Parts: sequence; structure tokens; C-alpha cells
Amino acid sequence: MDIVGTLRRRKIRHLDLAPLVCVEADSSLHEAVSAMKSQRVGCVLVTENHQLAGIFTERDLVTKVVGFPVDYSRKVRDFMTPHPTTLHPDDSVADAVQLMDRGGYRDVPLVDEEGRLLGRLAVSNLIDFLAENFPQEVLSLPPRPDQTFPEPDGA
Repeated sequence: MDIVGTLRRRKIRHLDLAPLVCVEADSSLHEAVSAMKSQRVGCVLVTENHQLAGIFTERDLVTKVVGFPVDYSRKVRDFMTPHPTTLHPDDSVADAVQLMDRGGYRDVPLVDEEGRLLGRLAVSNLIDFLAENFPQEVLSLPPRPDQTFPEPDGA
């Protein structure tokens, strides 16, 4: 099975997607962090008037909150990444991999043609897809990408 061809043919809509956890832009930072913790997710999507306004990620938490004298009652809008890059369910898995790799994203919101929020694609969704569809290739990978073995090991 051709990995690249499969990634180009398969659409994001065919993946099992990450849970969608949202907070309003006027929610407090405390509410956003609590939602991330209770739902065990790495980000919350921030909405305003039922539209995607931003994303608040673990990276935002570490770079903008932790170690700073921050009042957790402040609005999450003050700390979110506004106008995040999005994908559409009909985009290919290859497009998603490329976007996430180039942008360093672990989570990307999915929106429809009108910009309505539909879901969230997480890097773990892509890993699961690869492991399920290409188990031999995944299981044959060395622990480190630069690692090579002089001889086959095992039976």
C-alpha cells in the first residue's frame, strides 16, 4: 500500500477526531485551563458569537501564563492565539500532515465553508491513522529516526 497516495486520497472527515472542547472568549483563564484539565485535552477552541475566535493551547499556557504574575480571572481572549489556521473536513490527510508539520501545530480546528466550527484534528489522530493503516511500516520504525541497525535483530 502506497503511504503517500493514501494520505493524498483520504479525507480528514474519515479520521476519528479528537474531542471538541470549547469555551467562550469571555470565559476566564481559570475556566479554560480547568476545561483542558477535566477533559484531558491539550487545547480549547475559543468561540465568540458561535464562531471560532481562537485557540488556547498548552503552548500558550506555558509561554504566556506559567511563571508570570497572571490573574486567572482574566479573559482567555487575552492569552489565546487569535484566528488560528484551520482545515476543512474535505482536505486530505496529506494536507493536514503538511500543515501541522510546517506550522508546528498539534491541534487544528476544522471548519465548514461558512467558518462554523466542526471539530478538531489532533496530531494523535494522525498517528492513530498511520498506525492502523500502515502497521508494518510503523512497527518497523527504529526508536530514533536517525538510528540504523547493521544487522536484522530478532527472530
